[in-house]
Amino acid sequence: MILNADIIIKTDRLILKPIDSLYIDDINRHFTAETTKYMPFTPNGNRNDITKFVEESKMLLSKNTDLVMVAVDPDKNFIGCCGIHNITSESVELGLWLKQSVQGIGLGTEIIMNLIEFLENNFTFEYIIYPVDQENIASKKIPEKLGFIPYKKYQKNKGTSSFLNIIEYRKYYSD
Repeated sequence: MILNADIIIKTDRLILKPIDSLYIDDINRHFTAETTKYMPFTPNGNRNDITKFVEESKMLLSKNTDLVMVAVDPDKNFIGCCGIHNITSESVELGLWLKQSVQGIGLGTEIIMNLIEFLENNFTFEYIIYPVDQENIASKKIPEKLGFIPYKKYQKNKGTSSFLNIIEYRKYYSD
């Protein structure tokens, strides 16, 4: 499948669409230290960093390797970001973050389920990767509910003096 900026994925409660400059301020506002506690990012509130992220995401979309999306509710309120990354014939990687006020109500599972369905209907690959910090109990529940299995553990730098302990979950597909 050739990725493009017109892709829309509708879930039961949300709309997922490719990231766009319209959401730079929403992302900057909600991409906080608390939101990214278990992510390899330390936000500094710099709008230019978010602008670069959006532009890089658009470039990777054009290269057909990544689909970074915003999640919005039916009223177009920003909910968070999700992505399908490093798309190859071997594997794809999923990622997700939600703004604080909507965490814990099942939206993460809903988003990931729909990204998996999109992948299964449009791509051929051997497995899906879903990395999660081992202390992020809520996020670990998502791949565990959806049939992923722990594959390996590794450390990933969070900053100059801290790191994350990642569990890489995988969901395999046989021919």
